[in-house]
Amino acid sequence: MNKQKPPFLYGFLCLAIALTSCSQLGFSNTPTSTSLPSPTIPPTRPATAEPTPTEAITQGTISIWHSLSESETPALVQIIKNFQPLYPNVYFDVLYVPEQYLQERYITEAREGSGPNLLLAPADWGPALYDAGSVANLMSLVQEDLLAAISAPALEQGLFHGMLIGLPYSISGVVLYRNKDILTLQADTFEELATFAQSSTQGEIVGAVLERSFLYSGAHLIGIGGQLMDTNGNPLFNDISGAAWVELLRSFSSAGAPTFLTDSDLQAFKEGRAGWIIDGTWNLAEITAALGPEKVAIDPWPSFGAGRLSGFVMAQNLFINSHTSDHQLDATWKFIVHLLSAESQAYLAEVGRIPAVTGVQVPNTSQGALISQAVTALAGGTSYPILPVMDVYTTQLDAALRLIFETGATPLAALNDASNTVQINLTGLPVPTTIPITTPLTMTITLTPTP
Repeated sequence: MNKQKPPFLYGFLCLAIALTSCSQLGFSNTPTSTSLPSPTIPPTRPATAEPTPTEAITQGTISIWHSLSESETPALVQIIKNFQPLYPNVYFDVLYVPEQYLQERYITEAREGSGPNLLLAPADWGPALYDAGSVANLMSLVQEDLLAAISAPALEQGLFHGMLIGLPYSISGVVLYRNKDILTLQADTFEELATFAQSSTQGEIVGAVLERSFLYSGAHLIGIGGQLMDTNGNPLFNDISGAAWVELLRSFSSAGAPTFLTDSDLQAFKEGRAGWIIDGTWNLAEITAALGPEKVAIDPWPSFGAGRLSGFVMAQNLFINSHTSDHQLDATWKFIVHLLSAESQAYLAEVGRIPAVTGVQVPNTSQGALISQAVTALAGGTSYPILPVMDVYTTQLDAALRLIFETGATPLAALNDASNTVQINLTGLPVPTTIPITTPLTMTITLTPTP
């Protein structure tokens, strides 16, 4: 965290020039010496230094809307308290809004020129918020060192049509969980994973139960060198790389019975009957509650051929209201930089949030160790596209995979059919609409500078 100069620091330099008298001049060629007058020195004014520019005072009120849980909110409050001594003229107004109402409420308020300065919300809301004119492009504000500190897959979640419309403050995603009681070693390659899983399968214990549905397997396509779509959202998965992706998913059966759109893998893992599963970090608390954090590991993705397996990465973003005034923008941006510092991110990690920036000293606890492992795994993940068309992709690719694995359809034929259907739907996506929200908002926190 950079130290800031205290406000009201004014620098003035006063120079004083002292005038001294000249000594008398004497002559010795006469018996008596004659004193001559001192040379005349023009009067001199004391020099006055040019005043240094006064440092602008960061001040104003930052209003924040969020949907953090009751257990997570204290981390945000602490981050704000740490910010206030640096900028004692900044006030905060923090409002909790249930997530199911947050997006519509925010768009409605922003459309009227009001709403909060800062919104904490899922990254995939970004396109709709930007199209509604309610969030700002941050390109002119962000510095390279800040961008370099953010996890690359998470940062991509803030990009939309070449603009930076949001910055991630925490991340989640699909990872590879391992029960350390069943499997003591992580696998560096998929071949090792299959071998270790086979040797650990006995009785009710299955070495691996790997998920094949698109949300949990789609990033493998990118991990092994394929492409999901082009920059305009047009499908690119129906090619030789797409066929190789299907074959990878088919090979999941060599590690154990795979699953498709069920929770049977998660249930088996929580009951201590599965060695590896592919699941989301959003289930980390549930998993550790069932097994104990000391028995769980989150492994880096193993390699596969010239590439590696991968998981989709999702972010929670910071959005700046496009109607934020200049003086509020200065304070809001400084707070964003503060919130994305390693020190602030550590507070979020303490309440179970996975940091979006690197170099965070996560608490040295069993839960903290899993947070650190998740940071490493997600750094090797794939950014989940934040385009509205993703709903169509998910539906059509799940349908194609089901045909392939349940009815024996030819992979390229099924992928071609899915691609055609996606292409047809690209022109018919619904435009996000705003509906009035009447549900009361609760849990307002107003923080003022400490005297």
